[in-house]
Amino acid sequence: MSEKVFAESLDPSYQHGYGVLMAKVIAEHALSELGLGGAVEEMRILVDIGKPLFAVRVRLGPSLPPVRVKDCARVQEAQDGVHVYLLDETHAPSLARILRERFGGKLEQLDRWEVVVPAGEARAGELEEMVVSRPSETLLDRLLDAVQRVIPVGFRVGYSERTGNSLLLVASENPIREEWVEEVKEALRRPPSPIPPERMEAIRRRVEKAEVEAKFKEGAMPFKW
Repeated sequence: MSEKVFAESLDPSYQHGYGVLMAKVIAEHALSELGLGGAVEEMRILVDIGKPLFAVRVRLGPSLPPVRVKDCARVQEAQDGVHVYLLDETHAPSLARILRERFGGKLEQLDRWEVVVPAGEARAGELEEMVVSRPSETLLDRLLDAVQRVIPVGFRVGYSERTGNSLLLVASENPIREEWVEEVKEALRRPPSPIPPERMEAIRRRVEKAEVEAKFKEGAMPFKW
């Protein structure tokens, strides 16, 4: 799989410093932990220890289509009505909610996997096309969760910008200056600079997975320059 997460320093003298390497490790774990790897096309992290400044730009892939009843359940017409057989339990809460909203107490729950919509209330084809959930609407919340895990503790987001499928956040312990934002945007216009694999391997050996996951439970990892 091609590289998606890039961490760089705006100060050339700190290009492969500990904070930059750790930012990449934490970001990769955050995307994996929240199941965002397939949705994120690229994440770029820019660091300046002197200001201090921390910027994250995430570019998403194509929008995810809505999940319909036919995507997570089998629908079959019978004499007593239309039977809906749940196939994917991950969508069970959303499916139950939209059926209750539409049919209320008319639904007959046979077991945890099957419900019956009474005859005359709806046709099978109509039920199959009902929208169960819209992943694109919840994606931003999960994405912001991932970014918050990467931003150092104590840093406050002072600038944010969303353009199309791209989200940019700039954070610092100090008020964000306009020239900092321009510096970040100028750096993002250039192609990303991958960290040499041997440097990443060294930092990954230093940071055990269990320690990183424990930090996630507590919140973002303190940024160690």
